[in-house]
Amino acid sequence: MNDTNHKNEDSHKESETNNPLDDASVEPEPPVQELNLDLKEQVAGEKASLSDDSVRADVLFPLEHSGRSAIRTKAVGVSVLRLILLCLLLSGAFLLGFGTRPEVITQWVDEGKNWFQVGLEKSKPVVNKVYGKTVAMVDQIHGPTPELTGPTMSEIVGVEAKLDRKINHWRAPMNPNYTSQEPGKGPMGMALVPVYEDEMGGSVIINPTMVQNIGVKTEVVKKRSLSREIRTIGRLTYDERLIHHIHTKYGGWIEKLYVDFTGQEVNESDPLLEIYSPELVTTQEELILALKYQESLKDSVFPEISRGAKRLVDSTLKRLQLFDVPEHQITALIKNKKVNKAMHVHSPIKGVVVKKNALHGMFVKPGMNLYMLADLSNIWVIVDIYEYEVPWVKLGQEAEMNLSYFPGKKFKGKVTFIDPILDSKSRTLKVRIEFANPKGELKPEMYANVTLKSKVAVKKLVIPEEAVVYSGDKTLAIVQNPSGTFDSRELNLGVKTQGYVQVLKGLKKGEKVVTSSVFLIDSESRLKEALNKMEKKGMDVKMPGKQMGNMKLFLKEVPKGK
Repeated sequence: MNDTNHKNEDSHKESETNNPLDDASVEPEPPVQELNLDLKEQVAGEKASLSDDSVRADVLFPLEHSGRSAIRTKAVGVSVLRLILLCLLLSGAFLLGFGTRPEVITQWVDEGKNWFQVGLEKSKPVVNKVYGKTVAMVDQIHGPTPELTGPTMSEIVGVEAKLDRKINHWRAPMNPNYTSQEPGKGPMGMALVPVYEDEMGGSVIINPTMVQNIGVKTEVVKKRSLSREIRTIGRLTYDERLIHHIHTKYGGWIEKLYVDFTGQEVNESDPLLEIYSPELVTTQEELILALKYQESLKDSVFPEISRGAKRLVDSTLKRLQLFDVPEHQITALIKNKKVNKAMHVHSPIKGVVVKKNALHGMFVKPGMNLYMLADLSNIWVIVDIYEYEVPWVKLGQEAEMNLSYFPGKKFKGKVTFIDPILDSKSRTLKVRIEFANPKGELKPEMYANVTLKSKVAVKKLVIPEEAVVYSGDKTLAIVQNPSGTFDSRELNLGVKTQGYVQVLKGLKKGEKVVTSSVFLIDSESRLKEALNKMEKKGMDVKMPGKQMGNMKLFLKEVPKGK
């Protein structure tokens, strides 16, 4: 215990001797603001040392002043780039001001075209040579074909004998301007193909498979009769020749009416009315007296007296007949010798009462229209025919009529009259057609559909309408030749009806015309004809030292003032 206490006392003494606060050399404490600044600098220095330590830890071999050199290099690069951009802007502004002048632009365009043409001309031989070699290599790869020397004359003669076709000349397949009279090779090393005489006029050869694929159909040119149909609307009316007006030739009063309403049907000799006429009564009395006088003088020894009495009777009878007194009443008067107060008026025809003016008890004057009767056993139908259809209507032409009131039933008649004057307002012509009406089914003022049929061509050459190609002022047809080729023909056509067209000139009986895909073949034929004309012109024109393929065409603009 004593030892420990001594040690503690010794340590306490040493601590008291070593305390820096007791030393006289210790500096006084700084102010608070200076301590804060020292702390901030110390913290900043520690952060810098930590960042430097981290960089040093990442970089194995740090370079001195590396950051400053990179900044300087970057600044130099930016300056150079700015200088280059400034130069480009100045040059662009100069070119924009100088190059937008019209004469400069024109000069540049011309020079560009010249360089392009020179390039094409220089590269053409090389391209042709490469193309020829490529074709030869392809032919060798796809099959063991002989040399490109073209078909032999024996083969050509064999094909010509089979197809009965003659070769006109030979031409290159890729250059139509190159032609030859003998087989061989063209400028590109390809075999020349034959051009037949039947192809010079625009004939077209189509593969049979292609003919089937595009749906080509043909029809034989033959003779047949054509008839034209005109469809129109008709109005039924009375036959004016079968209309009768009932009137008297004497005056009197109507005592009785047997037909007393309009539309009533009457038969021939049916009584219409009874009329009292003083003239008829007087005439009847004269006849009775004449008959008695004749009877009393029939035994006279003087023949002249008996003949005179007979003439008196005959004149009285004739007078009654001229008054249209019925025969049965005259016979009864002669037999009974009794005067009738009222005489009958009979119907002269079988028909229908269209108009009725007679009334019971009315006074009738001579010539007054009492009844109008119409016989409907025959009916008129009035139709209107347009101006362009008039040439196809003739007298005696057959006509068919059907009415909605009688479905499925057709009435047949004939044209009996054509109006000589055209209606200026409707531009139509009135045509009258007669139809028999024995059963009275047809009524006046009905409407009906009328069809007029007329033969416009009898046993003439005709083709379907689908086979005709209308090309401006020309009409064409595509004809299939016996060899299988197709050719175009110019036609002269006649009437067109029933889906057929009459051919006046351009085709013969038995030839085949195309009725479908006509426009495809026609366009191909026109293209073929144009190419053949170009080939023919190329063969006819001879220019020493130059070929048609090297000819140039220069177009020069003419000033507007000239």
